[in-house]
Amino acid sequence: MAAPATSYERRLLAAADLVLSTDAQDQATRLLDLGVTADLNPHQLHGVAWLIRRYRLGVNVVLGDEMGLGKTLQAISLLSYLKIQRIAPGPFLVLCPLSVTDGWLSEFSKLCPSFRVLQYVGDKLHRRDLRRTIYEDELPFDVLMTTYDIALMDQDFLSQIPWHYAVIDEAQHLKNPSSVLYNVLEQRFIMPRRLLLTGTPIQNNLSELWALMHFCLPSIFGKLDEFLSTFKEAGESLTGVLC
Repeated sequence: MAAPATSYERRLLAAADLVLSTDAQDQATRLLDLGVTADLNPHQLHGVAWLIRRYRLGVNVVLGDEMGLGKTLQAISLLSYLKIQRIAPGPFLVLCPLSVTDGWLSEFSKLCPSFRVLQYVGDKLHRRDLRRTIYEDELPFDVLMTTYDIALMDQDFLSQIPWHYAVIDEAQHLKNPSSVLYNVLEQRFIMPRRLLLTGTPIQNNLSELWALMHFCLPSIFGKLDEFLSTFKEAGESLTGVLC
């Protein structure tokens, strides 16, 4: 006889039922004008429609595609859709490693040339000048793009801005819930709507997966020990596959 479901398991099942039932009722999500200059492939259109459904439902998610499948394109398409359809005017935040900031800027320029993108990087004096401009011109951007390191260094400033949507690239950097970065973003930044992008959503242990899921939906995924207890057998069965 199966053991009765715990309150944690019931919460997860209820959340899953809500998401799946909503999907069943809204499979025909109409992608009107995305506002991007590229023609998306079928799997990318499916991904954007999925992101839109999750946004409407108020569910933060992890988009875990392999490299080269268009995670950046799908994320930019979502932001453009939210603005073009007047669902959300912004401001939007993109957090990423310094090594990919130029790539993001290039993609925004090609895909959404009408978007005002502020690259909030550089040395201390340069960032001070950018902050002065932001104060004087009352958020003169649609998207602010910065790095993890600068998000920590300038957290007192950046955490004051109510970000309507935050895209966090290379989100495997959040796999340690005890890190300063994880806690600063979760506790100080005003970004209730979040999208995590990663090419490696599932690692060799469940703790890292929980960290990403908890960052998206802390009220659903609760405590680490509850997650580990619930999914221990699944994690053990996947160990050989994931190693």
